[in-house]
Amino acid sequence: MRAVRHSSQNASTSMPFLNPRLAQAGGFKKVKARAKINIALDILGQRADGYHDLRSIMQTLHLHDSLTITATDKSFQLICDDPLLPVDDTNLITQAANFLIKEYKISSGVRIELSKRIPTSAGLGGGSSDCAATLIGMNALFSLDIPLHRLMEIGLYFGADVPFCLLQGTALAEGIGEKLTSLATHPPCWVLLACPDVAVSTATIFKMYSSNHQDQHAKRPNIPQLVDFISNSNLAGIASGLGNVLTSVTTRLHPEIDLLMHQMSSLGALGTCMSGSGPTVFGYFDNENNAVAAQCELKQTIRKVFLTRTFNQEGRF
Repeated sequence: MRAVRHSSQNASTSMPFLNPRLAQAGGFKKVKARAKINIALDILGQRADGYHDLRSIMQTLHLHDSLTITATDKSFQLICDDPLLPVDDTNLITQAANFLIKEYKISSGVRIELSKRIPTSAGLGGGSSDCAATLIGMNALFSLDIPLHRLMEIGLYFGADVPFCLLQGTALAEGIGEKLTSLATHPPCWVLLACPDVAVSTATIFKMYSSNHQDQHAKRPNIPQLVDFISNSNLAGIASGLGNVLTSVTTRLHPEIDLLMHQMSSLGALGTCMSGSGPTVFGYFDNENNAVAAQCELKQTIRKVFLTRTFNQEGRF
């Protein structure tokens, strides 16, 4: 493990006085908002504030949404090619953009065009990554010079996964997910994602887990061992150690997720797991032909199937 610690705790909402920022109208930045998976997810207990202390290994993928952020002479506008996705103040992109506009006194109008590819409410961090990409893109477009650690503090205002989506790569996440330690680069592999058409409520899954006395049926991942496997680029070891304590809860509500994991294994995956609270299942493949064949098979019954690869933090967005 590389002992590179990043924390977005105790983020202050106060800002020093800043001169108004103005980018030339028509100037723009294109930013990729990459998906994430939880290689391992363990829950240590519930906190007094209702949140849960967790321990997770998170990994960035090449699968991404695309944002085009443009300086205009009009007010803020968010446009999305997915008509079902709200573009009002409930969207994290809108919230993050308006935060920067106000706190950094941005005088230009801002137009953000979102091309959506990451499934929503799927355990892949799509909304958090879009938020992170907004912070990165506006920081660059308006020359705000906000350092990464400060962007991570700001990102925490909008969600526990946003700091990781800013950091990217492979990281150990602790606390509610905001205490991040960068790990060694994950060995490259193909990752097959399958998202069944079921609605999963993250709040409900966590509540069920807690009310069942931490769920006696949950299989806890061996996170220290996984960190060693990552450090040694042992892909087979990583694949064999994939684990998520929420799987037993989510699959009780949606048994098709468990069936999907078994199906993906039968199609040649080195290991399978559910990401976040679900419903997306992912599988590791070390052979592209096998991964493509599995993708074609799953597409016969599942609409949202994506073949992607692991992504490291070099170059970020």
